[in-house]
Amino acid sequence: MCTLDFADVVGQETAKRALEVAAAGGHNVCMTGPPGAGKTMLARRLPEILPELSEAESLEVIAIQSVAGILPSGVPAVCPRPFRAPHHSISPAGLIGGGSTPRPGEVSLAHHGVLFLDEMLEFPRSVLEGLRQPMEDGRVVISRAAMSVTFPAMFTLVGATNPCPCGRSGDGTGACACSTADIQRYVKRISGPLADRIDMHVTVGRVALLDLSSSTNEEPSAEIRRRVCAARTRQRVRYGALDGVGCNAHAAGRWIDAKGSVTSAARSLLHRAADELSLSARGYHRVLKVSRTIADLDESTSVCVPHVAEALRYRQPAAH
Repeated sequence: MCTLDFADVVGQETAKRALEVAAAGGHNVCMTGPPGAGKTMLARRLPEILPELSEAESLEVIAIQSVAGILPSGVPAVCPRPFRAPHHSISPAGLIGGGSTPRPGEVSLAHHGVLFLDEMLEFPRSVLEGLRQPMEDGRVVISRAAMSVTFPAMFTLVGATNPCPCGRSGDGTGACACSTADIQRYVKRISGPLADRIDMHVTVGRVALLDLSSSTNEEPSAEIRRRVCAARTRQRVRYGALDGVGCNAHAAGRWIDAKGSVTSAARSLLHRAADELSLSARGYHRVLKVSRTIADLDESTSVCVPHVAEALRYRQPAAH
């Protein structure tokens, strides 16, 4: 089987860095760019830089696959992290879970792994809105007259979207014929509350053909994974006494605000930015969590100004 490696991705340094941060802290991320820019290629390589599942996590993943009836034969003691990429025609029950006899949906099948929504804006809004509870709680509760079933759903969401209906806006070709109103209607298919739950937004541009054909020396996944695993180790030590918290994305924002070693200068920058970007309380805490992850990758015990500044670059204004 062919191994997917970041070394095969030419350029896209900003997107690679964003995915490294997302992997290190368990953060949700949305990539926006024209067709053919490499969004799917990048997303499919994210599991390669995630730490191995623990034995307990593997058992949870195997149990969900067994309930769903998709457990493969010959499952190893430590299974790979799930990568689920449902089509945009999926039903709400298919994504979230349901049925007369409740079965896990894609969000639960992606537990401890990656849920990739390619062409995210093509998913019906009603389907996307169902993501809000599992993204917030890490679980799905399905109620029926005779029973109520809870499935775990602690996944990293990776979305990929075009910048406009035709996909050519801002790609440098000048071929986009979409009106401003068309683009606004298109991007608003993701509601404000859902966009607020996505920690990081990154633009993925086209790579010049000359660069694609040139000989490059791109960083391999193994090296990125080494940094990600080191950052996750720091987080496990930090949250060792907190039940169910294994990375920054799953920690309470107020806990990091109080005990995450944020310097006064970094906190001042975050407060000013929160006012200028009209961040919600959730948005403020998500920027803080991403900042803590960047500091962990930087091997810094404190969250400093550069860490907050980088995290703010990934934050989409509330006016979205």
